[in-house]
Amino acid sequence: MTNKKHCPEGQRILFLGKRFYTNKDAWAERFGRVFRMPSEWARSGADVLLWLVDYYTWQSFNAVEDGLNVVSTPVPGLTMFKAMFRVIRFRPAVIVASGDCYIGLVGWLLARCMRARFVFDIYDKYDEFITYHRPPGFDLFGFLRRRADLRLYPSRALAQFYHAESDGNGDEVVANGVDDQLFRPLSMVECRQRLGLDPDVYLVGYFGGMELDRGVGDLIAAIQLLREKKEDVRLLLCGKEHPSTPLSHDWIIYRGMVAHVEMPLYLNASNVLAIPYRASTFMDMGASCKIAEYLMCERPIVSTRTPNFVANFPLQAEELGLGLCDAENIPDLARAIDLQLHAPKLLTVPRMGWPEIAARALNAIQPITCKTAT
Repeated sequence: MTNKKHCPEGQRILFLGKRFYTNKDAWAERFGRVFRMPSEWARSGADVLLWLVDYYTWQSFNAVEDGLNVVSTPVPGLTMFKAMFRVIRFRPAVIVASGDCYIGLVGWLLARCMRARFVFDIYDKYDEFITYHRPPGFDLFGFLRRRADLRLYPSRALAQFYHAESDGNGDEVVANGVDDQLFRPLSMVECRQRLGLDPDVYLVGYFGGMELDRGVGDLIAAIQLLREKKEDVRLLLCGKEHPSTPLSHDWIIYRGMVAHVEMPLYLNASNVLAIPYRASTFMDMGASCKIAEYLMCERPIVSTRTPNFVANFPLQAEELGLGLCDAENIPDLARAIDLQLHAPKLLTVPRMGWPEIAARALNAIQPITCKTAT
């Protein structure tokens, strides 16, 4: 049973998330939903504490930015326990946990201790993470999903996959947003000049992870097919190398890990942007940030026919038409790239700026903020 109470103007929300995720630093790069949602909530008048859990460094800090209180702590460490006491003094009405099941568990325990509402932000299929361990007879991921007062999903496919266990109650699809002041159309000529890229060749761009199921190996093979047909096309890559994807060809331009703020230069320097994902449970359930960033830069794209694109962007998938290709079909991928190189088709730009996305999440949270936990 729940009891209604008066909702204060400044809602008190704790957002608990990973500092480093998807190979980005949420704080240093002001990146992704872990930073941008609580930041926008604070701007809208909510009283928000962002607690970043750092799995990779021993750095800890406290900061205030545009009304958002931020604390970052390593795991394990004394500063983490200090942060817990700060949370207890803060007394949030709602705790949002985003990052993995272990962060979710901390969020749920804190919510139980303080009679706060628990929101589980499930931005990926967490039980597919290599770090996820399932003891015999116990599934932590399922435990947290079933006990959350609200579940946020960035992907339609992921929300649909778990729809039956909640009958849709307490579920909300909140997409990964885009910094629309950063990701926008820029001059290809100027971008190539700034990056030191040849102005006279075709460049196909891919930016992000290079694990096997990302399909970058298929993309390399497709470019090889086009080059055998005397097309002067090269592959422009940024991201973290992976042993499954060797980058040995001299026509691959690999720039390594690039700061998020520089990515629009690379996107706009490309003739075509590729989403070559293979079919896999993890990728099919995902909502890659890069897809919306590609669309916001108004560059031609090609994509495999996988839910990460087709389910999350149904309008754009329909518009793309022959620019779609079958997953793991290298000749079909080469065909789609060739089509977009010589008869490029642009797609509708989605409305996915962070203020709009964060407002949708906050609107979903507001009703449970106005209830007291039993």
